[in-house]
Amino acid sequence: MLSLGKIQLSGESYYLNAVADGIDEYYRGVGEAPGRWVGTASHSLDLDGEVEASDLHAIWAGENPATAERLGRFPNRKVAGFDLTFRAPKSVSLLAGLGDPDTAQVVRESHEAAVDAAFAYIEREAARSRTGKNGVHQIEVNGLVAAAFRHRTSRAGDPHLHTHVLVANMAEGTDGAWRTLDGRWLYLHASTAGYLYEAHLRHELTARLGVEWGPIKEGIADVVGID
Repeated sequence: MLSLGKIQLSGESYYLNAVADGIDEYYRGVGEAPGRWVGTASHSLDLDGEVEASDLHAIWAGENPATAERLGRFPNRKVAGFDLTFRAPKSVSLLAGLGDPDTAQVVRESHEAAVDAAFAYIEREAARSRTGKNGVHQIEVNGLVAAAFRHRTSRAGDPHLHTHVLVANMAEGTDGAWRTLDGRWLYLHASTAGYLYEAHLRHELTARLGVEWGPIKEGIADVVGID
């Protein structure tokens, strides 16, 4: 399942604050895993691997983390980014939360592979901006700047495997200028990306763990044998 929400300026701090303070805390169940950079435009800004707080703060402010220079002019930008949240079915979350360590690791890896496949679709089909008076002209962009934060529990503390992909509301157009995204395309393709995530997740877990699935309803199915 994929849900899509808007993130205001400074809203990135919530996701950074959820990260565990060191590996010991994480294995004690305190906090979540560090974020990781995803998206073609992230790599073009030399953002790879684990997310550093200072780099994410710079991106959310519309700056190049390496130089502190403004990437573009974003007048009246109230939405700093978008939260694409990919949620595993409850049975998969239980498999990750209550399974043995090897099984849990495979589930997490399968989930991330499914997130990456769905996000690649979003980047390919929904990465657009607008230019011209009143934004009447659509323009393609050179990928998205995004950071993925995987969480294992809900706010209530129960197993709930999900990943927040934070997409910065800015992108470099094919003309070299940075502008805000045309968010309408994200919403247009969110449903398809959600179906793709679920299908890819089922494929990964079937191939790697041999699980079977119940009936698919609105693109979502649960593992057979988990009540």
